[in-house]
Amino acid sequence: MSNTIYTHLIPLPGRIKGYTVLMDDVYTIVINSNLCERARMEAYDHEMRHIDQDDLQKDDSADHIESMM
Repeated sequence: MSNTIYTHLIPLPGRIKGYTVLMDDVYTIVINSNLCERARMEAYDHEMRHIDQDDLQKDDSADHIESMM
């Protein structure tokens, strides 16, 4: 993996722990700043697995990918 990855802590609605966006070979991970530190790290690890598995470049829907994790 040679892409750039940026991570931001931003207050998000309660049920959203985090998400990842890929644009121009740059990944941006957004983590809900309202979570405790442990939950933030779990969300970060979850988003990194999406990057490691190239999930954002697959044709599968996000719901299908999430159900597999």
